[in-house]
Amino acid sequence: MIDELNGDFLQWLRGFYWVAKTGSVRRAAEHMHRNPSTISYQLRSLEESLNTVLFDRYKKSLRITPEGAKLLDWAITTFEALQSMRASVGSAGGELKGAVTVATTLPIATLSVPTTVEFLRRHPGVQLSLERGLSSDVRSKVAESRVDFGLLPVIEKPAEDRLDVVFKARPMLVMHRDNPWNIRPVPEIEDLRRLPYVAFANDADPDDLGYWCRNSGMGDFIQKNAAIRVNNYHLIMRYVWQRLGVAIMDELCLQATNFGAEWEQIGALPLDHLFPNRLYGILVRRHKHVSPQAQAFIEALHGFFLSLPTLDAETIWRNARQISAVQEGAKEKAGRRARPEKRAARDDRARPVDA
Repeated sequence: MIDELNGDFLQWLRGFYWVAKTGSVRRAAEHMHRNPSTISYQLRSLEESLNTVLFDRYKKSLRITPEGAKLLDWAITTFEALQSMRASVGSAGGELKGAVTVATTLPIATLSVPTTVEFLRRHPGVQLSLERGLSSDVRSKVAESRVDFGLLPVIEKPAEDRLDVVFKARPMLVMHRDNPWNIRPVPEIEDLRRLPYVAFANDADPDDLGYWCRNSGMGDFIQKNAAIRVNNYHLIMRYVWQRLGVAIMDELCLQATNFGAEWEQIGALPLDHLFPNRLYGILVRRHKHVSPQAQAFIEALHGFFLSLPTLDAETIWRNARQISAVQEGAKEKAGRRARPEKRAARDDRARPVDA
C-alpha cells in the first residue's frame, strides 16, 4: 500500500536539496530559477509535512540539522531512483541507453581503457563521461551523487559508501637503476629517511601514501626531504629518470606511467613490508539506485579487473637484484675513474677529434 503524497512534495524536496547543497535560500533560488520567497515557502511546507526542523536559522546562515542531513541522503536516493526508473523504462527491447558519469583517478582509468572501449562498442546508446581527479575528489563526487560511481584507490575502506575491491597494489620505491644512494634490496625506514624525494604535491589526500606515512607514526620524511613537489605521476617519473630523487607510488601508478624507451632505466623496490597496500575498487554511494546502463558498466569493469594477472613477486625481487648490481657496477666504475691512468690519458691525446 503506497500512502498518498501531496502533489507538491517532490518540488518541496527539490528546493530543500538545493538549499542544503548551496547553504543559502538565495543561491538555491538562483539555481532553480525561482524567487527566494518560493524556496522559503517550500522549506516551511516540507518541515510542516514532516513535523521536524531541517535547518537551524543562525543570523543569515542556515545550518542543516541531523534530521535534515538524514533527509538529504534519502532525497538524493529518491531523485536517483526517479532517474533510474526513466532510464530503465526508456531502454526498450533491452537496449541500454542514457548517460553514465564516472569519477576516477588516472591510473585505474588508464588500466580500464580496453574494457571501456569494448563496452561502448557493444552499447552505442550509452553516453559515457569520465571525470579525472584525486581520490578525495572521487570520494566527494560519489558521496554527493554527482557521478554514478567512482574508480579509485584507498588505504582504508570507507565507513559509509560501498567499495567493491577488485585488486590490491603494493607500494613501491621508484628510482633510476643507476643511482648514487646505494639502496638495499629490502629498504627499511632508516634507508627511506636519508633519500631525496620527488614528492606528490597534494599530500592532503587521505588515500595518498605520503599522507598515510606522515599521519601513521612513520614520519614526514617524504615532504621534509622533497627535492621537488609535482602533482602528476608522469612528471614525477621524468624527475626520477633525471636522478633528482626517488618516489613512492603504488605499482599500478608505476605501470600506468611506465611507457617510453627511457623508462627501461627506472627500477622499483617493494615497500609492502613497511606501508599498506592500496585497495583499488568501485565506489558506490550508499542507498544509491544505480541506472541499468551504469550497472552494466560496473559489471563489465568488475569482470575485467578480476581477470587481470597480478605482477608476480619474483619479478619484483629480480628487479631489486638488478638495481643492486647496477649500483655495484657504478661504484666500481667510479673507483676506476678516480685512479690516474697515464696510458689512458695518452690514448685520449692520440684519439682524433671529429670535425
